Amino acid sequence: MASVEQVLDHILDRAVVEGYLTAAAASEGPAHSAGFLGFQDLEFPGPPILDGDLAVDLGTGGGIPGLVLAAMTPWRWLLVDRRDRRVVFLQWAVRQLGLEERVEVVLSDAADLGRGDFRGMASLVTARGFAPPGSTAECAAPLLAEYGVLVVSEPPVSSTVRWPEAGLCSLGLRDIGDWASDEVPGSANFRAMVRVNPCSDRFPRRFQRQVADPLF
Repeated sequence: MASVEQVLDHILDRAVVEGYLTAAAASEGPAHSAGFLGFQDLEFPGPPILDGDLAVDLGTGGGIPGLVLAAMTPWRWLLVDRRDRRVVFLQWAVRQLGLEERVEVVLSDAADLGRGDFRGMASLVTARGFAPPGSTAECAAPLLAEYGVLVVSEPPVSSTVRWPEAGLCSLGLRDIGDWASDEVPGSANFRAMVRVNPCSDRFPRRFQRQVADPLF
């Protein structure tokens, strides 16, 4: 029987063939995805994420990081993408990994998801290459429970200028730090934000509005 690692490698290779990932992204996929878990080493006010708690990955695409993290952790996962073909691919991938009982793939615009049943339910939201910082934070914050954490991956040279305190505060978020991946040196930086105050009901706005008038 193939190991989880072997199944993941097969899935990520398939994602390259389908055009959802580059060969380099697929090769670094498991290590890059594991880098998102570095937030657990930071000091933040919330409790640890427990088995069965909800995590959401925005724009999962070819499976990085959401699908990989779902295979690595005991949490419930919601993998979100707004493209039909990618959703079908992810549903196939979830079956290959035998994760149907705790991983759901949703065809949705992230802004719509934040106004539905999952609002305020997530202990963790992850995002890799999802959108500019302002839109990423605006789509993620409404999904987070109190003290829930947003983790993003960024270009190797990251800066708090991309995540201004005032903009995060308007969404109820607070920056709690950044880190680099030891496993994939020089390829990415990670940053975590925690929801310390309620997110206003006016967020998230429609994605077109976010693009036309970004919070930051």
